[in-house]
Amino acid sequence: MITGASPVKDLIPFVKMGLYGPAGHGKTKLASEAPKPIWFDYENSTETLRHWPEYVDIPVKCPKRPEELFADVQKVLMEKERETIVLDSVTSSLSTYLIQRMVMVKEKGDEYGRKRDEFMVQEGDYKYATQVFNKMFMLLQQAPINVVIIAHDREYYNESTGKLEAIRPDITPRLRASFTRLVNVVGYLQMERSEARGTSQRKLYLNPTNIIEAKNRLNIQETFILNPTWKELFNA
Repeated sequence: MITGASPVKDLIPFVKMGLYGPAGHGKTKLASEAPKPIWFDYENSTETLRHWPEYVDIPVKCPKRPEELFADVQKVLMEKERETIVLDSVTSSLSTYLIQRMVMVKEKGDEYGRKRDEFMVQEGDYKYATQVFNKMFMLLQQAPINVVIIAHDREYYNESTGKLEAIRPDITPRLRASFTRLVNVVGYLQMERSEARGTSQRKLYLNPTNIIEAKNRLNIQETFILNPTWKELFNA
């Protein structure tokens, strides 16, 4: 018999979630409900948590370089004081690092010593900016901790008809494969407002539609969940 194997029922089901949607539709609030999170915040989105006393003590940091982010993630895993890592957002953090990369190339040159205008972004620059994220995603995939990766949404329209054809997480093709391997839940969160009634409700899509990209391994059959909470979704 192979040693070290465990029955599925004995495995701890850590959440690895990709959460995307329009700004201001409740992604931060939903992620904040995760158990004992630490927040890597590149959009100051945690400022909204000041309105809820139960979330004001969540530790927040914005690492300055991708290597620092990776080192911080490793430290969180070693110290085991936090139960959830939130990256908010992967879209903005990648853009931040790419900008830093181009400033460096302008001032000091690239790996070959070539200095370029900071707006002349090349394929190698995107590759550099995503290497740490790929490495970090591989680390987090098997790590004993919950993970929430927040992303912007991106809408794709038919050029001929102008019809909306797809809504997907706004991440680069280079990261998409690693991102897909990491997460076991991809949720699209959208808030619908009724001007006539003066009310709003949130919809978390956990199964794909003909437009929305989503998935779950939670055996949730509904296309979307109304006004979702972390406890409801993950029984935690």
